[in-house]
Amino acid sequence: MEISLNKVSCISVNEERKLNNVTCTFKSGNITFISGISGRLLRDLLIGKKGKSSGSIEISPAGTIKDIGYLSNSPLKEFKTKTVYEEMNYLGDLYNLNYEDRNKKMYDALKLVELNDGYLRRSFNTLSTTEMKRVQLALILFYNPKLYIFDYFEKGFNYKDIDYLKKVLRKLKGNYDKNIIIVSDDISYFLDTLDEYIIFHKGKVVVSGDKKDLYNEDLYKYIKCPKIISFIKMVKDKDINLSNYLDINELIKGIYRSVEGK
Repeated sequence: MEISLNKVSCISVNEERKLNNVTCTFKSGNITFISGISGRLLRDLLIGKKGKSSGSIEISPAGTIKDIGYLSNSPLKEFKTKTVYEEMNYLGDLYNLNYEDRNKKMYDALKLVELNDGYLRRSFNTLSTTEMKRVQLALILFYNPKLYIFDYFEKGFNYKDIDYLKKVLRKLKGNYDKNIIIVSDDISYFLDTLDEYIIFHKGKVVVSGDKKDLYNEDLYKYIKCPKIISFIKMVKDKDINLSNYLDINELIKGIYRSVEGK
């Protein structure tokens, strides 16, 4: 599913997060990092809950509300029931999912997010924040949308949680050709995962690029520069030759090779 916004304008409750004559495309089989707008606003535009004041939105192939999966930083507000089992059946009925075995489908989704099948019987109010987010992702995987919007989803995650999330993102992209949008103000977690980035400021696209452009200085006028990129820029200023690494482990190997070669 490919999403194209063509000169779209839309007012947001937060004036800074509005859209002002925006043209951009989100592709299938792609992970796009965006910052400066609300993921919820984007979702509401796509499902028609939020009206645009001008412009057009093209979705190809045409889909339904089921094709859009939204993952919030506050998942408890998104759930319509009290337990994982009830929520699974609520979604199954809502989207008319004709699975032969709903439980088996949900067990598979839980396994993908590294949770056991015991979570199917858990109440949401007994889960930690990170458990709740994993369950939220499992429930989205259960109904299998074509587009995933992660709206500050990584907030509160430790490095182990981030690693599992990136593993799921890569699988969704590589194995299932999903369209993935990550909304966040911290690009550092996703340097080695994203394909493209689009940065908004006061409703307009101010800088965009792909993973080859992550050392673009204009990008860090609007978001915080990751430590690995700041470090490599500092080293290069001292006439030490290092490649533009995006992964800390690869950076360490590069430094080791550089020292060995002297």
